[in-house]
Amino acid sequence: MGAQQIAVPSGLEISLYDVILDADSQVARFRFLVPAIAPEAGNKTFGDVIGDLQFVCDSVIVPALLEHGWTTGDVVLSVSDKPVDFGTYDSQVVQYFQPFRLDRDTCVWEDF
Repeated sequence: MGAQQIAVPSGLEISLYDVILDADSQVARFRFLVPAIAPEAGNKTFGDVIGDLQFVCDSVIVPALLEHGWTTGDVVLSVSDKPVDFGTYDSQVVQYFQPFRLDRDTCVWEDF
């Protein structure tokens, strides 16, 4: 899948680059690029992107999941400064993760 640019309230550059749907466990993983979280590009913190995460979940992820018949389950939204293979750690890549619970047409913020 090619990167899909998304307009967010903060104005940060955010693009979707990967989706992993696990119907058996009802977990949807949406992976985004946010170059501004890189140390050399502004070093935006989790606090700087937190408002955009809820927006992206509600306005991008929920409609996509509803289109595929998902009305419940878990969503893990991750942002990184550059692409990284799923499930791998790279000390040179900044990554933030936020879990949500899908409740019909709403993303409910969850804590780890």
